[in-house]
Formats: sequence, C-alpha cells, structure tokens
Amino acid sequence: MDKLAELITRTTPRRTMDLHQLDKALALFSALDPWRLPLHHAQVLLYLVRENRPVTYRQIEQAFGVSNASASRIVNPLSEESPHRKTCLGLVETIKDPAEGRRLMVRLTAKGKAFARNLEAV
Repeated sequence: MDKLAELITRTTPRRTMDLHQLDKALALFSALDPWRLPLHHAQVLLYLVRENRPVTYRQIEQAFGVSNASASRIVNPLSEESPHRKTCLGLVETIKDPAEGRRLMVRLTAKGKAFARNLEAV
C-alpha cells in the first residue's frame, strides 16, 4: 500500500464531513494563528486528539514520516512555550516519559482539549 493510501486509511474519520463543515473546521485552525499555521501542524494536532493520550516524538515521526528535528519544529509552535517563536498556541505540552526519563512525550493541554471539543462540534 502506498504512503497516501495508508494515511487515508489510518485517518478516515468516524463520520463524514461535508465541504461546509470542512470550511468551518479550517476556519477554527486559521483563527489560532492566521495564515501562519501550516497544514502539517494541524495534522499533528488532530493526531494527538485521535490518540487521546500522550505520544512520543518517535510516534509522531513514524506517523508522518518526518525526522526528529521536523517533529520538534512542528510541536514547538503548538506548545505553551517555544525557544524560537514569539507566539505559541498553548495547545500541547511536552512531558517526560514516565517509563523512560530521557524521552519526551507530547500531550494536549486543557486549551488543546477545548479546541478539540470545538472541532467535534463542527
């Protein structure tokens, strides 16, 4: 199975979404950081919502076929603070993996969970 077909199979929603709903959902993402929130940031946020548990950077790398550095560059703007951005969205936070203290995990913050509920309402 090619990468795109695999991604579509893996990310197929439980319910269908019409174009009007898609437009409303994209408007919610746009309101977070108008014109500066790349699609792959939204995809990682949706991945965290679907997983509904903390995930490692490695899991993000594998799910999206990106390097560790890319995963970090995607997570940083979504997090509460980033060393390279003036504004951060505060939707996710990084925590130490309780099973392996040297490994970081990413999870939704209360703000991220509230955003997910708004998306579900679309």
